[in-house]
Amino acid sequence: MANPPLIIRPAELSDLEALQAVIQRAYRGRSASASWSHEGELPEGERVSRGDLEALIGAPDARLSLGEVAGQIVGSSLVVAVAPGQCEIRLTSVDPSFQGEGLGGQLLSHAERLAVETFAASHAVIEVLQHKSRLIAYYERRGYRRTDRTRPYPHPLKVPATFLTYRKELRP
Repeated sequence: MANPPLIIRPAELSDLEALQAVIQRAYRGRSASASWSHEGELPEGERVSRGDLEALIGAPDARLSLGEVAGQIVGSSLVVAVAPGQCEIRLTSVDPSFQGEGLGGQLLSHAERLAVETFAASHAVIEVLQHKSRLIAYYERRGYRRTDRTRPYPHPLKVPATFLTYRKELRP
């Protein structure tokens, strides 16, 4: 029997508690340890606050989307217009219990389409921690190419971490 389809839609204020919990499970804490996006080596605590998510709802330069399977929120993606023709894709997450089913790829494809259709983006950028080789390989398979841009992780850590920037052309 086939799994129920992923439904992707704009996030609403009433979704934020469940959405924040999914993002937290995907990036931090014990349940995230099997996740591709796990940030266990980074500080504990909230990956993103409810207030941060609230600010994104209705923001003219951002589109926060969620993915649902059988009415349950299981993932997210965020598109932010940062310059003419350029969007950043952030907060792409899938609940660890739903990973490995292609949902992250669907959320990423949706985010790329939103970047083009909503913000007329010609390319997207994404940041990945330098030691996330599995995640880097995934984005490279999806057509993202490393740029020269890097930035340090913005909070003090025992072991410093650096974000690498990847770029993908969205239109020929």
